[in-house]
Amino acid sequence: MADLSLELYAVQLISLMSLSISAAYALSRPLARLISPPSGSRLLSIVDAVPRRVIGRAYVEEMSWRRYLASLLALNGVVLALDALLLALQPALGGPRLSPDLIFNIASSFVTNTDLQHYAGSMLTTYSQALVITYTMFVAPASGLAASFAFIRGFTRRTDSLGNFYADFTRSIITVLLPLSFISALLLILMGVPQTLQTQVIVGALQGGHHIIRLGPVASLESIKLLGNNGGGYYSANSASPLENPSGISNFYESFLMLLLPLSIPLAFGRIAGTKRGASILGAMLAGMGVLLGMALLGGAVIGVEPRLGAFGTLLFNTVSMATNTGATASSLLAMSPLAVSSFLMAMFVQAVPGAIGVGFMYMMIFVVITLFILGLMVGKTPEIMGMKISPRDVKISAAAFLVHPLAILIPLVLAFAAGQAQHLLGTPGPLQFTEVLYEFTSAAANNGSDYLGVAANSPFWNYLTGIVMLVGRFVPLALMMALAGSFAGKDRRRMPEPVETQGLLFAVLLLGMTFLLTILTFFPFLILGPFSI
Repeated sequence: MADLSLELYAVQLISLMSLSISAAYALSRPLARLISPPSGSRLLSIVDAVPRRVIGRAYVEEMSWRRYLASLLALNGVVLALDALLLALQPALGGPRLSPDLIFNIASSFVTNTDLQHYAGSMLTTYSQALVITYTMFVAPASGLAASFAFIRGFTRRTDSLGNFYADFTRSIITVLLPLSFISALLLILMGVPQTLQTQVIVGALQGGHHIIRLGPVASLESIKLLGNNGGGYYSANSASPLENPSGISNFYESFLMLLLPLSIPLAFGRIAGTKRGASILGAMLAGMGVLLGMALLGGAVIGVEPRLGAFGTLLFNTVSMATNTGATASSLLAMSPLAVSSFLMAMFVQAVPGAIGVGFMYMMIFVVITLFILGLMVGKTPEIMGMKISPRDVKISAAAFLVHPLAILIPLVLAFAAGQAQHLLGTPGPLQFTEVLYEFTSAAANNGSDYLGVAANSPFWNYLTGIVMLVGRFVPLALMMALAGSFAGKDRRRMPEPVETQGLLFAVLLLGMTFLLTILTFFPFLILGPFSI
């Protein structure tokens, strides 16, 4: 029986990866066309017609990296303020009043693609779930997708412009996220996920009495939650809830949705910059995720795994979720072994195996630049990528993008313990308590959203601090990535053999090894103090 179970698990894993890579390859073609639009595209003319009239010239003008970044920050700032206003007005729609710190946390959480939930699902009305949560779940991934388009253009164009943010953002939503999420929602409804404006249903209990089951537009939220690597659930139990994830089939499909777009971006890059180059980056990403999945399966689950999903299905879902920085969970984190939790933390430390939609690819390219710089020092040659020399400024920007993440985690971690807030919330510090606080800020900085604390962290200190960490973890690295793309956009390109080839199996192995080495050197002491000591 054990051998049969292993065979079934292997079939499930191979089927998931085969389906995900095949679908990602098919999707990479239209994504490449959005990055380098063909002239006279009828579809894009139809998509652009209304926004071009509304926005005017600003919709068609080419943007430098500074203007592109400013437009991205401005739009997300407006959405942040609008979300906060709608949440503040929730009592007018018959919902509970939310504190200012919780409003700030929720608005920051969803606009940064984090979806950290310090609130119970019942604290938001059906209208808030649709007008604030689901709506922002389109804005956040579309911003990341648009940024990745601009980033790729910086490495592949011969001009110093990166495209137009408003056009990229609009096209990402209308041609990619909306149709895919609509189809996904229909499939989820067929699998048993509810989709209704009815707020609740009363059912009889087996031992008499009745239960009230909360309903709403769950399937539409779930589809974009997973497709856009958002992660915030309609219910507090997230994807462990049978109404969000009814069966093993839905568990498999939802895992596929989380992988689809993150795997498509490097393949789209490969269609423009060279198939082998894109395949090498994708190979490094998949190998890294394989290492994390192996850690999680080796550690296994402890308690509290949903019987309808099983230990393997739960571990697979959770690992895919953390590797793609989605943050949805099919079980409580307390049900995961310390080694499994360590693999989740490693995924959030790296953020690029494969990482979230768009942003994961850009993080991997940061590691590419750092790897080429280090290898260049080893072989005594000036590092180059795609015929362009990597300057000291490029290395400094890449190093800064890498270092922002540990600083955004460790500074608030120290503050939480120094201010006594961690002890006040969790009691006497120990390995588990340290892990819970480390995980909280790692999840916030990585824009992941999974956490141990949940509604227990609904207090001004935790709401404001994690809100700031989420904003820093999202927009500071994006600013540095746009600066790096702008640096490469205007460079001369020469047709000469690269000192270190950025394609092939050897490069993929070197890239993955350097990525994990840098991450382990940065974070290993904290893993020792946390999950390794539980």
